[in-house]
Amino acid sequence: MIDSMPADQYLEMTDSYAERIDSNSEQLRDELHDTVLGHNEALAELFDVYYDGRESGWDGFNAEPVAHDSFLAAYNLIRALPLGFSRPTISAEPDGQITLEWYRNPSRVLSVSVDPRGILHFAGLFGPDRQSGRIAFFPDEVPDELIHLVGKI
Repeated sequence: MIDSMPADQYLEMTDSYAERIDSNSEQLRDELHDTVLGHNEALAELFDVYYDGRESGWDGFNAEPVAHDSFLAAYNLIRALPLGFSRPTISAEPDGQITLEWYRNPSRVLSVSVDPRGILHFAGLFGPDRQSGRIAFFPDEVPDELIHLVGKI
């Protein structure tokens, strides 16, 4: 049921959880894990990043709030990843975008920023090779190029 839920509806559902997050965040995480199928850990981490970055200056400096559309695009990307696909680490950037990172070691890492328009900006180290660029992302369809890049890690 949750895997087929539109991101806006999912966000509405999680808003009620957000009101309680300060008082019992462990219970929230457990409830979220029980609710989301397939990519529960990544989606829970994404929700935490979005919630923690909802206000200007969330980083203690001058960071922009995490963009709602960047959250939605990252949500759709994570949901579209094949089951069993390696799980990225999720974080926010000071410009309000969400970043997904796949890391094996210092010379094998891929960082993908999800902008509010759904464009994936990436930079990767693949042993002695470096690669960067942009990939268009459409909801529910993981770009083959992204799958290839993660496979190189």
